[in-house]
Amino acid sequence: FLFDRTVTLCVGPHRRRIEIHKTLLASISPELNKHVNNDMKEGIEGIIYLPDDEEEVLALFTEWAYTGEYAYEPVVISYESSTGKFTQSKQNPWQNLHMHLQLYVFSDKFNISTLKKLAGSEFYENISPVAPQTNEDAVGLLMVIKFAFDNLPDSDPILKFLVQYASWKLDLLRGKEGFNQLILTQTAFMKELLVNLTGLPAKP
Repeated sequence: FLFDRTVTLCVGPHRRRIEIHKTLLASISPELNKHVNNDMKEGIEGIIYLPDDEEEVLALFTEWAYTGEYAYEPVVISYESSTGKFTQSKQNPWQNLHMHLQLYVFSDKFNISTLKKLAGSEFYENISPVAPQTNEDAVGLLMVIKFAFDNLPDSDPILKFLVQYASWKLDLLRGKEGFNQLILTQTAFMKELLVNLTGLPAKP
């Protein structure tokens, strides 16, 4: 396929362009094949518009399409001491988890089962060692939960896992504006959360 023509992916609101070989893209899933091989404008011109996806997500998808794997560089947060020097740094687990989840959602949307399985595995593997304790952790966790519930079908197992995770860290999330909004706007989240709440140990 390396000698085949390419297709242009116009990504995000600014339509950043990513090139990928047509035959390769069409072979990944029936949904992508429909985008590539059709008599409509995008098929004829060889341009596929993906305004709702991020450039970094498509870059990781393209890397996976050619190599069978993807490598995401974790976001690192640096902390400045009172002397003005950066003394320590740590990875931001929530941005990393969000990226794996975005790739998972992209795979779900275009029915790319192999990539979905890989991104899901990366998500579970990377969230396993995380121990949320701070307000920043609460904000990050809520971001991940909201994105998942906004973009995945109610039957997806990651949603149930995230509700159980939220139940585990309820004391950290309770009272946060993002948590209150999540309860008010996501009925599926609220229903599943109630299932996972433990009642009072004794009569009030």
